[in-house]
Amino acid sequence: MARRLALALAVSALVAGAAAAAWVVSRSGNAAAKAGTLAAGSKPTAAKSGAVVITVTLNWTATTGATGYIIHRMGGVGSLGGTCTGTVAATTCQDTPLVTLQTYTYTVTPVRGTWAGAESAGTSITT
Repeated sequence: MARRLALALAVSALVAGAAAAAWVVSRSGNAAAKAGTLAAGSKPTAAKSGAVVITVTLNWTATTGATGYIIHRMGGVGSLGGTCTGTVAATTCQDTPLVTLQTYTYTVTPVRGTWAGAESAGTSITT
């Protein structure tokens, strides 16, 4: 009987040690996931130019780790799609042509591969 009890205690100690090792591995694995995040995009500045063909030039501060930026434009009746589409690699973009007497709001979302940061606050401009 004493042998069975000793064997049961030895197996319990072995299993408990394996469980503790699994917890340590899982815990360190979760910490590594934080390295893949991006900060939110910075709020862009906007300046317009042109009388017949309206252009809005956007500028924003780079986000550490980002390899590109998605520019989202909202507003504008009859908006023609613009030229700040897809992923922009620089921290500036010229959106043209725009419809006159319209209000457009722009946001910037930093990206790196399949990761995306949070969208910036919007900047509005009236053409």
